[in-house]
Amino acid sequence: MLLSNKNIVIFGGSGAIGSAVAAACLAEGARVFIGARDAQRLAAAASLLDPGQRMLETFVVDTQRSDVVTRSVARIATEVDEIDVVMDATSVPHDQGTQIDALDLGTFMAPVDGVLASLFNTTKAALPHMGRIRQGLVLTLTTPGGRTAVSGHLGNSVASAGVEAFTRVLAAELGPRNIRAVCLGPHALADAPKAGSYTAKLFAPKAAAMGMTVEEWLGAAAGTTMLGRLPTLKDVAQTAAFLMSDNARAMTAAYVNLTSGMIAD
Repeated sequence: MLLSNKNIVIFGGSGAIGSAVAAACLAEGARVFIGARDAQRLAAAASLLDPGQRMLETFVVDTQRSDVVTRSVARIATEVDEIDVVMDATSVPHDQGTQIDALDLGTFMAPVDGVLASLFNTTKAALPHMGRIRQGLVLTLTTPGGRTAVSGHLGNSVASAGVEAFTRVLAAELGPRNIRAVCLGPHALADAPKAGSYTAKLFAPKAAAMGMTVEEWLGAAAGTTMLGRLPTLKDVAQTAAFLMSDNARAMTAAYVNLTSGMIAD
């Protein structure tokens, strides 16, 4: 199996992407720790992922609080020889559709502050426990907003571009410490809203403005891709598992394009 003997920490592990990645990691033999804000949702996700609780552990955490994140990771570190992978899939609700004339500073900064603070806190907390025995990986998650220019997406686009820049600089800093940094960039996921993702609420106003349901809007978005389809949670999860494996040991400072060709590299 790809991830045997690896210890993987996923923040936002009760969300659609976090849960899907956790499931793929468990299937590939990893020991997985998932953290999230909502204890009930976290427990529900865990019961579906690993009913026997043999290879999965949970922890309640607010990634906006560095002290809480640091304590949570330190507790995990006492149970394993080291942490092999840290991934932050924490969702940060934000505005999509409001142009700058009607946008206030707080709404603009919400995804910028929220996404980057979460990523900084989770990464910094994990690094002291990585790279000593085996090669480590910081796996980040972005959106097409970082590489496209869509009206009404200022906050999302700046936050996403920031994640990519964070990943590149982090890779330069951590390479000598035997730790990689890779950014995974999927398009909107076809099945995420039905899996309980916050994107169902995020996409609803845009879909309604076009007289569509969210499912119809996603279908239209699929038509803008080279492959004629959107990626799925399984696509993201399986790609993430590969990136976490030793088969990807030469990949760092990389942007992994999962936009089905909507963005051409």
